[in-house]
Amino acid sequence: MAIANSSTTVVVYGTTYYYYNPWYRPVLYDGEEGYVLSSAPVGHEADELPDGAEVSAIPEDVIAHDEGEVVLYQFDEIYFTKDTNDAGEEVYRVEAQPPEEEIDAIPDGAVSFVADGETFYSVNYNLYVEYEENGKTGFVNGEPEVGAQLDQLPEGTTTIEEDGFTFYQFDMVFFEEVEDENGQPFYEVIDSPDGSETVEL
Repeated sequence: MAIANSSTTVVVYGTTYYYYNPWYRPVLYDGEEGYVLSSAPVGHEADELPDGAEVSAIPEDVIAHDEGEVVLYQFDEIYFTKDTNDAGEEVYRVEAQPPEEEIDAIPDGAVSFVADGETFYSVNYNLYVEYEENGKTGFVNGEPEVGAQLDQLPEGTTTIEEDGFTFYQFDMVFFEEVEDENGQPFYEVIDSPDGSETVEL
């Protein structure tokens, strides 16, 4: 198990904690380093609530967004969904900000990569691809399809070691290294190695 570059790292009294929904801390077991679930370190302060945090109540002036299968409650830039915890109590869970369907421009410095000749841009942890319609150019939310190929992995890609195999993850897209008929390596988009939406911490 490895900790992704996007995790939050906090050092308290010499112990390192990693937050990647939820918290983890390193341990040494039989001479090998691993990570175990942990509560947040005492005294840790944050400017915003982490994704997955629970609160018992939300402000009265939240804005409700009906997304069909789920209702998102927005207060300032924080989003919540209503749920029931293990004790049967009604709680509100902090959720990631939903991606915009379309944006007009890509910010300077945004990481990008090319898959099957199409360029994908990472903006606020979401992927966008350029489109043109009626003379207007914009960017729509989207990811490369499984099987799409690329020559180079994007900056910030995480390496995953799973059951003796090496995979790569950028945002919610997974890759594996393959070779063409001449033995030259390239990368191919694959499903999540464990069948879920994410495997990395």
